[in-house]
Amino acid sequence: MKNLKYLIYIIPFIFWNCTDLEEEINSELTSEEARENLLENVDFSSLLERVYRDFDSRFIQHEGSVWLLNEVSADHAVVPSRPSGWDNGGLFRQLHTHNFQPQNRYINSVWDGMNQAVFDATNILQFNPDEETEAEARFLRAYFMATTLDLFNQVPFREPGDNLLEPSRVIKGTEAADFIIQELEEVLPFLPDNQSAYLASKNAARGLLARVYLNRGVYENRENPQFENADLQKVIEYVDAIEGKEIDFYWDSFGPDNNSASSELIFSIEGEGGVRSHSLWVWWHAIFPTEISLPNGGGWNGYSSTPELYDLFEESDIRRYYEHPITEPRGYNVGFLAGQQYDADGEPLPEVNFTKEVPTLTGASLWNGYRPVKYVPDYENPGAADNDIVLLRYADLLLMKAEALLRLGNEAQALSIVNEIRENRNVDPLTELNLDNLLEERGRELFWEGHRRQDLIRYGKFLGEWTLKETSSPQYLIYPIPPEDVLANDNLEQNPGY
Repeated sequence: MKNLKYLIYIIPFIFWNCTDLEEEINSELTSEEARENLLENVDFSSLLERVYRDFDSRFIQHEGSVWLLNEVSADHAVVPSRPSGWDNGGLFRQLHTHNFQPQNRYINSVWDGMNQAVFDATNILQFNPDEETEAEARFLRAYFMATTLDLFNQVPFREPGDNLLEPSRVIKGTEAADFIIQELEEVLPFLPDNQSAYLASKNAARGLLARVYLNRGVYENRENPQFENADLQKVIEYVDAIEGKEIDFYWDSFGPDNNSASSELIFSIEGEGGVRSHSLWVWWHAIFPTEISLPNGGGWNGYSSTPELYDLFEESDIRRYYEHPITEPRGYNVGFLAGQQYDADGEPLPEVNFTKEVPTLTGASLWNGYRPVKYVPDYENPGAADNDIVLLRYADLLLMKAEALLRLGNEAQALSIVNEIRENRNVDPLTELNLDNLLEERGRELFWEGHRRQDLIRYGKFLGEWTLKETSSPQYLIYPIPPEDVLANDNLEQNPGY
């Protein structure tokens, strides 16, 4: 049934994105002539735009997003029910406590979204695109496939032109990782050298290759990952190949003009102020209470940080607290909203006093939990913000390189990289580096960017205890497959334990 759904979806989309075709439809054409006419008139820019928009629809929504599955299931984010709502049938609790159910609609939405995006990218390839367009489509497909692999360990896949009425092929584990690596290495020479971070580029492919190589051992054995030296050397090689990027002022990477202001962005989801609406506005409303929300409403006041996340930071760390020129005139900071909050005149806001502790997942108060402000609100364009959503950035890649060096036994060079970042963030250098404090540094640098679950699994800590979560079973290292998809495709198997 799902195969037929994708077939029905794509046929009208192809014809809507072709030009000079209408006058030919009613003429007598052979199938070969019709095919040739179609190929001559395909609008590849529109087909590619569809794939780029697939990122926004399933990476940063407040429900059913990759971000949700990677942060709320980890030790950095929590969504308790409150007087303002947020119970949502216990779906957030399932994620945080590791009690995932195959019927969880948030998990199923991500699965469907990733597979739709892979399909949309593959569809481009059947129309004989030029080398650069083909490379762009294959890179985008690889990004979605890598995300599917990381979350579900199974990646449904078709070659261009495969019969859509037949079950798709499924690749798993290291076979899937190796396929993604091969795709990226083949297309890398044909991608543009430098362009806006919200478009595919050589740097974006290098960054994704580094990430997949770093996690390749995870995909072979998630309970006990082993890291081959050759994979770690590839991480270093691809990070070293990044061109034109450098460590920059931290908050420039998250402001409304981050695509032009930051030198760190490698790959992102585009925001175009007042023009292109993405779901970041939902995120702001879900974090901020009404009293300090955006001017067009919201204040849903749901998400908050765990105490474990806040306790990672030193007081001087600008990642924890910074009086940003955009937020400071309105009475608050970026980083974390902690304790009593004030209005633009410096007057205390009645009752708005955030507590660090979140004592319960059911029936928390409106003010339990500090609130991270990771992206600086675009008050000039609250409904269509200019912020680009960061998927890969240079500091993340440098920390990947530091991890690879450390796992190879080169602590000194790894420590130097970490301290370069820490100095820029206004904190004292570390005197030694080990896996524990490197994971902590990744937590500080990359908090709420959607990587925490992957990091905890790689470091062997995802099944441990943290606020409102007990030790969990290894089955929760992988998300369940929607049951109806398992029934519809003989090549899919439900993941163990579900």
